Amino acid sequence: MRGASGSSERLVGGAKNVRGARARLTRLLTASLAAVLGGGSAALLFLVPLYADPALSALAADFAPAPAECVTERRDERLGLDNCTWASCREGCTSDAYRCLQLHVKYRPRSQEDWRPAVLYVNIKGCGYPPAVNCANFTRDHGRVGARYACYWSRADPSVVVPEWSRAEQVGTVTRTLALPLFLSGCAGVGLCALHCECRPRARPKARARPRERPGPPAPDVAAPGYRLA
Repeated sequence: MRGASGSSERLVGGAKNVRGARARLTRLLTASLAAVLGGGSAALLFLVPLYADPALSALAADFAPAPAECVTERRDERLGLDNCTWASCREGCTSDAYRCLQLHVKYRPRSQEDWRPAVLYVNIKGCGYPPAVNCANFTRDHGRVGARYACYWSRADPSVVVPEWSRAEQVGTVTRTLALPLFLSGCAGVGLCALHCECRPRARPKARARPRERPGPPAPDVAAPGYRLA
């Protein structure tokens, strides 16, 4: 009897250890998946306005793949919030500009002789953050009247040109800033659901088969009333 009770105690203790290990593993996985989900959400909040939105706007502008020839025609340095509704280059996109530089250019696409007027932006938004956007270098290279350089014109708005453009780079930016955080957040959400929720669809109860009705005894024939002749 003592041996049987000892073996049962060992079995109970082993089952408790297994349950404890499973609980610790569940807590560890929950904390890890929650961290991934929170990090993915925070990354989306941070990356979308800084990188994804400008890249999507650049793709929507549909810049020509072949560079055109650009010449700076006029340089305006303006002061005042009402006069700075747009700027060719501005470091920082969230604050209002009270001093701005506006560059007016003309460009000529390849295999064409006509010049077209346009405004020059450092990128589709006209603003950005260092080191990607450096307005001092941009002004030095493009802000002198008569400066010649290659530029890319927007087929959606031909009055806008930018000095640099790469469709593959913009697609890669959108992929890194949107697809990867969304994929990680989705995987973490599915993992949390699998750990703590009943995510499987409930099986519909099968309809009970109705018992067949047994045929009853045949109804007796009722003779029609007869008529006798008198």
